[in-house]
Amino acid sequence: MLHRKPVPEPKIVPITQLKSGKPRETKVENLRIPRFDEFLSARSLSENSKIAYRRDIQHFLDWCDTSWVDVKPRQVAHFKDYLLRKENSSRILKDSSVARILGTLKNFYNWLIRSGYVTIDPTLAVDLPKILEPEANNLSVEVVEKIFEAIETISNPERNRAIFGLLLHGLRASEVCGLNIGDYDGIRVDIKQAKAGSVGTVPLEEWCRELLDGYLKWLKAFYGENLKREYPLFVSCSNRNAGKRISYDTVNKLCKQISEITDIKFNAHQLRHTFATNLVISGMSPYHSMTLMRQKSFRNFKRYAKAAERAAAEAEFNKVSNGKSILRKN
Repeated sequence: MLHRKPVPEPKIVPITQLKSGKPRETKVENLRIPRFDEFLSARSLSENSKIAYRRDIQHFLDWCDTSWVDVKPRQVAHFKDYLLRKENSSRILKDSSVARILGTLKNFYNWLIRSGYVTIDPTLAVDLPKILEPEANNLSVEVVEKIFEAIETISNPERNRAIFGLLLHGLRASEVCGLNIGDYDGIRVDIKQAKAGSVGTVPLEEWCRELLDGYLKWLKAFYGENLKREYPLFVSCSNRNAGKRISYDTVNKLCKQISEITDIKFNAHQLRHTFATNLVISGMSPYHSMTLMRQKSFRNFKRYAKAAERAAAEAEFNKVSNGKSILRKN
């Protein structure tokens, strides 16, 4: 019969007798930024959109160092108050900026919930600031003509006429800068890189096609060779950057230069507003207008309809007045 050996008495070793002589420290990895990077990777976003999302979330990262799982509703409410703060009786951020930043935080927590990283969404109890419906900021026909007249008085009018022709067809400045020669087929332009993925084609009026065709002849002489489809459509003419693709800064400087000549303050994006407003005034359906604008939000598009309605109402008022007062006896 086998006899089991007795179990020895356990020997307790004081922690002070460990080789290190010190308690071990547990390092907790900061997953705040890596987790947000994962959130961005999970979505189909352009590089510009990713930059905007990072800029928004950085406000929260700078404000507190709490891990995502430990953030409480009260903290989010305090963060909103922080965003709404004033300095010298003036708001630091507009309501639209506060709504965008909080919206980014809400979207991120919604993803954290769905991904199983957190079980409670601390942003649910916090409402976004109410934003007034945006107004269209279009230019009158007279102002547009003054802009094109001013273009003739500055250098490189062939290129600049074509740039502003496309801006007046609703293209964003960044989209104009990103066009290649092959993106224009003689009838329309094909926007392949755009804000929020709003790619698509835009047909051009005859006068604009003529401006582009004339500019391409000028560009061929500039290059001194046959034009290739992958060449940038609009290039710099400066000594420093000659032949390189123009940037948003190029368009912005042109607008400022023309503003000084005409004494009319405007920006490139107002030409996009002008395009949309004129589409609605002309009687085109909102659906087709939104297609040409490559705009997905009807809420944002409504601003152009309101501007068109005001213009139509004013025209009707002038029609019924017809040189005589409808308010007082003549």
